Amino acid sequence: MSLIREIFTRTSVFSLAFVFMITPAFAQQWVQADPDDIPTDFVLNDVWVNATVPDDSDEVSLAIFSVGNTGTILLSDGENWVSQASGTPWSLNGVWGTSTNNVFAVGDAGTVLHLNGEIWQERESNTQQNLLDVWGTTSDALPKLFAVGYQGTVLHFDGTEWRLMSSGVILHLHGVWGSSARDVFAVGEAGTIIHFNGESWKEQTSGTIRNLSGVWGSSPQNVYAVGEGGTVLRYDGRTWTSAFSDPSLAAALRDTTLNAVWGTSPCNVYAVGQSSELVGTVLHFDGSSWTIQDGLVTTDPITPVIPSLKGIHGGSIRDIRAVGSTGFVMSYDPEADLFPTLCSVFPAGGTQGAAVDTVISATFSAAMSSASITDSSFTLSGPSGEEVEGSVSYSSNTAVFSPGADLAYETTYTVTLSDTITDDLGFPMENGYSWTFTTTGEPADSDGSCFISVAR
Repeated sequence: MSLIREIFTRTSVFSLAFVFMITPAFAQQWVQADPDDIPTDFVLNDVWVNATVPDDSDEVSLAIFSVGNTGTILLSDGENWVSQASGTPWSLNGVWGTSTNNVFAVGDAGTVLHLNGEIWQERESNTQQNLLDVWGTTSDALPKLFAVGYQGTVLHFDGTEWRLMSSGVILHLHGVWGSSARDVFAVGEAGTIIHFNGESWKEQTSGTIRNLSGVWGSSPQNVYAVGEGGTVLRYDGRTWTSAFSDPSLAAALRDTTLNAVWGTSPCNVYAVGQSSELVGTVLHFDGSSWTIQDGLVTTDPITPVIPSLKGIHGGSIRDIRAVGSTGFVMSYDPEADLFPTLCSVFPAGGTQGAAVDTVISATFSAAMSSASITDSSFTLSGPSGEEVEGSVSYSSNTAVFSPGADLAYETTYTVTLSDTITDDLGFPMENGYSWTFTTTGEPADSDGSCFISVAR
């Protein structure tokens, strides 16, 4: 039995043309956990949230791990918090896991800890450098992990042991994230960004000399890096550019350091940090614009000042936690049940002149259940209602319908998404969704003339 099952009872917690952006209606609110319930006053540097629905239940089971200074490790089921023995006096700076039986924490002096579901045990890291972040993937048979830290340190865990990698840089690396074990980004001092392609690390041009603290993405073509001076950069698969289009927002964040970034989709991204006066801040991106959410945070006791925020992570669009100084913990508290919604569709509804060889796509606000996205829940039909044959796939928040053959010219098609489509915790879309688009007209001869063959 896993440690969390022994400690807690389960609780219920509930640029492409023609892309149409659909802004999800998130009812935003953040609530501080009761300080009396948090068994530490030390700074919490990172948090990792695991949300599952056990086979014998229809309720969400949460396991929230937070790590901090002087070897602090906290565990919560979403309501109660307890301290766990880490066995180390060193500050812990990053945490990541695959399940409650397989969690990793990294920290100063090359500290690497592993939780096997029962106890935390120290592992050989082969470095004495301070480690600042850890991330991994389970896309392969064994989990592959990367940890980064001082003086360009990069460690790789192949499922058996941790090994040093050549990063090609000597500046401190503060954050790491990847879409797979062959597509990993690390960010750090003086605008440093390096990328691992499965074989080697190569430096990328960030366009800034400001220190970068955190990195996260929804796909290889949509990655964010955050840091000093309110810096938010976005990578589109080719180049890094500023993610802000609003000069007034950039000006308002000039004295802000953003420490971490995380999201559930291209239209639901959060960044947290603090001002030069160490007042915490929360940013949110809804797929269209970034906003500051500080006024949506309720503290206990009520105070206008949010402590510095160091880390953020969630198990779903509903189960999100942010942590920071003096044992501060706050949770995302939607005012109503949140259902997965659409971020965007392609071709957009009402499109005229879509290519006959187009593929149809829909991007969701949450990680979805691929098993629920099938050729019966994601369909394309012609003007008489006949269904178009094709294949359906899902990856990185996006479902794709690929027609089996070119569509007819100058024809209106209807795309339908069923309300049987669910997120990866089984929550369905609140409503189905459908839209239409019309294909382009049949092209004339290339030179605009006719050719008449004369028999001889």
